[in-house]
Amino acid sequence: MITNILSRFKKLQSIFLESRFAPLVSLLAGALTILAFAPFNQVWLIYLLIAFIFYIWSLSTPKKALFHGWMFGLGMQGVGISWLYFSLHYHGGSPVFFAVLLVFLLASVLAIFTALMGFSVNRFCKSSNPVKLVFLYPMAWALFEWLQGIVLTGFAWQQLGYTQIDLPLSGFAPVIGGHGVSLLVAMTAGGMISWLVNSDCRRKIPSLLMVIWLSGFFLQEVVWTEATGDEINVALIQGNIPQSLKWKTESRVPTLLKYRQLSLEQKDVDLIIWPETAIPGYQHSLKDYIAELGEAMKKSDTDLLAGIFVRDFETARYYNSLININGGEYHKRHLVPLGEYIPLRFLVDFFNHFVKIPMSDIDSGADDQSLLYAAGQPLGVSICFEDTFARDVRRDLPAATLLVNVSNDAWFDGSFEPVQHHAIARMRALESGRFMLRATNTGISSIIGPQGEEIAVSPQFETSVLKASVQPMKGSTPYVFWGDLLLVLTCLSVLAGFIFKAQRGK
Repeated sequence: MITNILSRFKKLQSIFLESRFAPLVSLLAGALTILAFAPFNQVWLIYLLIAFIFYIWSLSTPKKALFHGWMFGLGMQGVGISWLYFSLHYHGGSPVFFAVLLVFLLASVLAIFTALMGFSVNRFCKSSNPVKLVFLYPMAWALFEWLQGIVLTGFAWQQLGYTQIDLPLSGFAPVIGGHGVSLLVAMTAGGMISWLVNSDCRRKIPSLLMVIWLSGFFLQEVVWTEATGDEINVALIQGNIPQSLKWKTESRVPTLLKYRQLSLEQKDVDLIIWPETAIPGYQHSLKDYIAELGEAMKKSDTDLLAGIFVRDFETARYYNSLININGGEYHKRHLVPLGEYIPLRFLVDFFNHFVKIPMSDIDSGADDQSLLYAAGQPLGVSICFEDTFARDVRRDLPAATLLVNVSNDAWFDGSFEPVQHHAIARMRALESGRFMLRATNTGISSIIGPQGEEIAVSPQFETSVLKASVQPMKGSTPYVFWGDLLLVLTCLSVLAGFIFKAQRGK
């Protein structure tokens, strides 16, 4: 039966690839990948859709693989980052056309990485389709996914590995990181389509996939780090200040009073954390408020971390920062393009003509900042979208015993961005074997365990105080030790070997 179906299917292949509708199907397939990510979590779709584009690539010339890959990537990225429209239009005051255009242009650039995945293999690697489907396309995918988070400061979203946080493949995250999990997702998809269309692989493919998935299942049970010191009691304050009100003059005092009151109500707490820019102003203009709050915290022997903008008067630079009320600060290092800085300075006036985002051109903190301490613990701090970059989180490890992320996802209203951001934070905790304390303005605030498990999660769009006892951890997971180096070198070596073989054959 399968043979008959495949026979008829192969007759339709050439007709489909020559059809004017084929690129639109690739575009639609890419768009549907969003359903595999949070909050939809239809993970089974990711294997089918990646298998689809791999199979299209395997039947295409390099030029057609480039085009189909770009269309697939455009659908995947365009829908995946559509939440940017909310910040640009509703909170940045951008006209609808300009907001849509910016999202489209960014998605078009990000789609280039997907286009190069299929093109590079088809153009430079000569091998049988089973090898391409199971190994070469997946390795190209992992490599270019990694590059997407590097080039032009990077934009690390829509990684395949994020769909696996509650599945056996997540067991590989502390070993080879999120990109490594993406590789295994792609290998699974490639193995599925290879098993279906190549009869000589019917025995080998199931065995390979079984080894991968069983290994992931057993790796989930491995504890890579160990406890150090006593547990500490933490409280994450979710003030729930709407973005439309946050920077208005009349909202400033009520916001300050709300966070102060919620914090003073917390008893027997070692550490209180406020979200990114919870204090709507500059540190130097609120010295009395901060000093008064500091005195109250010292009486209860509590450290309080608060998001605020800081001005360095010596250098005249401005930072998005997290300060310890009792002393110490961290300045955000990885800024959001178009949100916190303008990549090309001569475009500032043009951009500001269409989009009015407060503090949209600030400075990045130094790479070699000392760790911020609170409750006697060295912290690995990330602000907002910094935690989407594993290398930024890994920078403070293994010295940091706890991870802290503060964010303000109110920019994106009721979109799926806050839910996806929460899933990404879970991956960072799992990779590092540390508790992650994530305080956000309107949700999702969360306390995440070192296995990526949800310990406590706040509802969205509600004032909330999230409390728990967390255990500082020490030691390194294999991923903390070698980062993405092992994965990148492996993928490069394999692809280079096939390129060399192809050139030698010529």
